[in-house]
Amino acid sequence: MRMDVGIDIGPVTGGRTGIGNYCYYLVKHLLELDRVWQLKAFSTGLRRVDARHFGESLFHRHVPVPTRVAYTVWELFGGPAVDALLHGVDVYHATNYFLPPTSTAKRVVTIHDLTFLAAPHLCSPKIVGPFSRSIARFAREADAILTYSESTTRDIVRHLGIPAAKVAVAPLAVDDGFRPAPREHAVDHVRRIYGVQPPYMLFVGTIEPRKNVPTLLRAFSRIAGEVPHQLVLAGPMGWNRAEFDRTLDETGLGGRVLHTGYVEHHAELALFYSAADLFVFPSFYEGFGLPVLEAMTCGCPVAASDTSSIPEVTGGAAVLLPPGDVDAWANTVKELLHDADRRASLSEAGQARAATFSWKDCAARTFDVYRSVAACA
Repeated sequence: MRMDVGIDIGPVTGGRTGIGNYCYYLVKHLLELDRVWQLKAFSTGLRRVDARHFGESLFHRHVPVPTRVAYTVWELFGGPAVDALLHGVDVYHATNYFLPPTSTAKRVVTIHDLTFLAAPHLCSPKIVGPFSRSIARFAREADAILTYSESTTRDIVRHLGIPAAKVAVAPLAVDDGFRPAPREHAVDHVRRIYGVQPPYMLFVGTIEPRKNVPTLLRAFSRIAGEVPHQLVLAGPMGWNRAEFDRTLDETGLGGRVLHTGYVEHHAELALFYSAADLFVFPSFYEGFGLPVLEAMTCGCPVAASDTSSIPEVTGGAAVLLPPGDVDAWANTVKELLHDADRRASLSEAGQARAATFSWKDCAARTFDVYRSVAACA
C-alpha cells in the first residue's frame, strides 16, 4: 500500500528532553522501516529544525513563524491545511498534542501524558490553560491517538471520554547506542569532567514540581550522616524552582548535592548512570518515565515512585515507593545503599527488563497506526 505520511518534528530542538527525544528517535527509526511510503517532516518556529539529522532524503517543510502563532491561526481560521503545506499526505502525525487542520489527510495525535488534567498543580500555568482547553476536542477529532503506556490510556479514557479502542500504545525506548560503560571508566570520567565524587546516587530529569525532588532532598537529609554518598541531580532547571531552593536551604545539605544542569549527550548521560550506586526517581506523575528505563539499561539499580506509568515500565525490576512518603524514601534508600547484593540483583533484573523495549518496536507500532487509519480513508 502506497502511503505518504507527514510528521511534526518541531520538538526536535537543541537541548532535547522528553518530547524532543521522542520525535527524534521515532523519525529516525521510521525511516529505517522497510516501506513503500514516504515520510515528510513539518515544523514551525523562528528557528529551523535541522532535519539533516535524519539524512538528506527526508522532505522537510518549515514555516518560519512562532509555533504559538501558528497554533492561534489554525484555531481561529481553520487553515492553512497542513497536508496542503506538505504537498499532500495520506496521514498527518501531530507529535506534540496540538492537532492542526488537514484538507483530506487522516490525523494521528500523540498524547504524552495528561498531568495538566490529572494534577494541574504540578504543571506550569502556561501549559495547563492552553492544553486543557483544546485536548478533549483534539482527541475526539483525531482518527487515532498514540501514547506511551496503558496508564496514560486509562487517563485518556477517564479524563477525555475517549474509547480505549481509539488509543494505541507504542512504548518508548533508549537509543541503540545507549549502553552501560565500564564502571572504572565511568567513575573516572564524571570525577574529572563534572567534579562528581563517587559514591553517589543519581536523579535525572527537569527539576520542576512534578518530579518531586524536594521529597528526595528531605529523605536524603535524614540519612546523610549514615551514608557517604552525594546526591547528583542531572537535568535542566524547570518552572517554579522556589520549593526546590527553599528545601535545599532548609536541609542544609550544601556540598552533598550537586546539580550538573542539562547533560547534552547520551554517551555522557550513560556514564552518569554507570557510575552511580542507585538511581532515585520520586516523580508524582509520568506518561512513561524514560530516565527509569535509561538507568535500568545501564545496570543502575532503581528506586522510583509507585504511581502512573512507572510500575508498568519497571515490570517488577525496581523498588517502588509512594512519592510523598519521606520516611519510606529515607529508610529504603539507606537500606539499598548499604546492601550491595540487593543492588546487584536489581541491576540484573533491570537490564533484563530494559532489553524488552526498542525504538524499532515503537516505530513499527506507530506505522501500524498510520496504515490502519489510511486504510479507513
